[in-house]
This record gives sequence, C-alpha cells and structure tokens, in this order.
Amino acid sequence: MAEHKLSLGKSLIEGIVKLGEVLDYHVEKEFPVDESNGGEAPAVDVAWFNKKGNHFPLFIFEVESQATNAMTNNPLKVYAQESRRFEKPLFFFHVIAQGGQNSSRPRNLESQYGKNNYKIYLLGSDQATSFLCDVLNQHVRVRETVDYIALYKLLNSALWSRQVNYVSILKHATNLDLSKNDILSSYIHLARGDSRLIPDLMDILKAESINDFQGTEDLNTYLGSGWAIPIFCAMAIGKSHNEEEVEYWSGKLLDWQNKSSYMPMLTPAFGLSEDYDEFILGCAPQLITLIIAVANRRGGFICELICILTETLERLGTHWFGLNTAIYLLQLSACLKMKNEFEIAKNYLCEFAELLFDDVLNPPSLICVTGEGFLDNFQQGSNLEIPSYLDFISLCVDKYQSNESTSIMIALKALDDDAYIYEWSKDLLTALWFKNC
Repeated sequence: MAEHKLSLGKSLIEGIVKLGEVLDYHVEKEFPVDESNGGEAPAVDVAWFNKKGNHFPLFIFEVESQATNAMTNNPLKVYAQESRRFEKPLFFFHVIAQGGQNSSRPRNLESQYGKNNYKIYLLGSDQATSFLCDVLNQHVRVRETVDYIALYKLLNSALWSRQVNYVSILKHATNLDLSKNDILSSYIHLARGDSRLIPDLMDILKAESINDFQGTEDLNTYLGSGWAIPIFCAMAIGKSHNEEEVEYWSGKLLDWQNKSSYMPMLTPAFGLSEDYDEFILGCAPQLITLIIAVANRRGGFICELICILTETLERLGTHWFGLNTAIYLLQLSACLKMKNEFEIAKNYLCEFAELLFDDVLNPPSLICVTGEGFLDNFQQGSNLEIPSYLDFISLCVDKYQSNESTSIMIALKALDDDAYIYEWSKDLLTALWFKNC
C-alpha cells in the first residue's frame, strides 16, 4: 500500500507505532506481506512482532484516512494468501480515521472476514477508546505486562489525547491484570499529577483491602513499604460519605495497628532496634499527623494514635528526644480540641526554655536522634513561652488554615517520593488545619 499522504492517516499510524513500542513489540511500518510482481510489493501500514527477526507479525494494522472502495483490498492481501506463504496474524485491526458511518463497506468487510480475528474501527464515531481497549485485549493473549507510566504519557500526547478516554483505557488495563504488581505504585505516581485518576485509585485500594493489602508489598518507597496501609485507610476515611464507612475503615486501620504483629505497629517500645527508635522519635509523629489529616480528622482510631504520642513522652521522661513528639502532639491536640493532651505537650515543651518558639509553630519535617544533639535538630532560643490553648489555636488557624484540601495529594506524594519527608511539615499542618473551626 502506498504511504499515506493525508495528515489524519499519518498521525494515526504514528500513534499505533508508538503504542506498539510502549507495549514492547518490535514495530515495522509498510511491512510487505507478499512478493513484488514488478511493481510495489503489497504491504500493511503497521506490523507488530514479538521480537526483531520474526518473519510474521502478531498483529497487523491497516489505516484508512477515509472509507473508500480501495479499503476492500487491504484484508484481501493478507487473508487470500495460503498460510505456508504468509502466516495469519493473531488479529487484524482495520482502522478508519474519518467517516464510514454511512457506508456499507465496513459492515460488509466485517461480515466477510470477521471470523478471521478481523475488525473495523470507525474512529470518527468515537471508537478510538474501544479500539485501544481491544488492542489491550489482544495484547494480554501474548504478554502480561504494560508500563502504565509510559502508556499514560502516550495517551495524553498529541497523537491520542483528543480521541481517547485515557482514564477508561488505563482502568481496562488494570482489569486485565496487566503488570499486576505495578498497578498500585503506578496509580499512586500518576494520580499525584492527575486528580481524574483518584476515583479509580480508591477502587484499587478497596480491592486491595479485601486481599489484606498484599499489593503494598510491591511499594518500594520508605513510607510505602512499611506504612502504606494506615495511609490508605485514612484516604478511604477521608473519602467516606457516612459514619458507617468511616468506622469500617477506622476498624481496618486499628486492625493493622494491633493485629499485624506480636506487638502494635506504632508503639514506643524503645530498644528493639536503633532504626525503630529513630522512626518512632523522628518520623512517627509526622506520620500520625498525616494519617489524621488525610482522614479529615474523623474516625475512632484517632484517640489511639494520640495515646501513642502521650505514652512516648511518658516513657522518655524529660529529654530532648521527645521534642518532636511533643511539638506534633501540641499541634494535633489543639486542632482536635483535646485540651488535656494540649497541656501535656505544653508542659513537656516548657521544660526546654532554650527551644525557639518558631520550631513549635513551624515544626521540623524530620529529626535524627542517633549520634546528634539538640542543636543539630532545633534552633537555639531562650525563655520559651507557649500561648494558652485558645491563643495557640488562633495562631495556627491564622497561619495554616486553607479553603483548599490538599491531604490526598500530600498522602500520594509521601508514598511516592522518598525525599518528601524531609520537607513536608508545612504541608502536613496545612492539611491538618484545613477548614478547622
């Protein structure tokens, strides 16, 4: 077939070529399917091969800029040949870029060749999404993998973005279990920059909860690998529409906390390991803040997580190791209207007159206690004074309250980007104080 001259056909061919490359096929354009008889050899627009060097393609694509009489020759040049000369493809995709709705040719061609894994797609009739879904249906017959990030980028490129519903195509790929172990991490990464994917991500998380969150084992970030489950439960609570849903997911979170191991997952059990001590003192208060903020300050689990912070201070006694815990307990208790816990945190902090109040109002994102000292983590001050309960609430509302909820995006970034925990404190408190009274 002569190369396409019309831009619609050329663009569509390029889109199919790129799709084949994303799906990891060897792709050739204008692949000859028969020998030349003195003129131009019969060829198909695009052929996908399992690998380079294969003689016959797995999938064939013929592209018509418009429905014309000449289109009837395209399937004929493949199916009229004996298999010993040209092995038939697993599927023949015949794509019409424009028109064809009122023509009998597509219908007649499908009647003639439909039994041979052949189908016509009229992209001018909004069939581009179903076309690509069918491509994936055939792809899964020979491969179990897909690069979701690369597929997303292609579907949102100029080659496809105006023709397809990329959300539906990506969801279809997950329903086929393509690259099953990569689905969760890919959706977390993609949803960070595209809120349209969040509803499907939430469906994936709900399915994961039925399977005891086994998919979280494939997350390879610091928070993702060890602490994803309570964050996911908090996300579900934040998206819940009624108290029954809130308490269901709160129960899931508490099951993780209390039943996942021989001891609670978050607990000030100092001395088990240096790494765990470092986490409990340097990062767990921030994680608890994230979980409560993402849950929109709802759920019966909150009291138990707050108790972890107060218990940490009790076990430590007066030591600068507890400052990070006390600072976040102060913020949380003020926001949650827990006056007794606020006073516990305030009294603990006031034992450290050299602490600068700016570190209380603008707390650290992370602290390190192993081999470091107070001044490695906090600023030097003098005569620390912490405002009263109501005055502190007023200060925090003025500083952090926002009308725009960012908690889901913060959670996704924390699960996807290891560097984020070194700079997330302001985002955590902005999410925590979101529309707080």
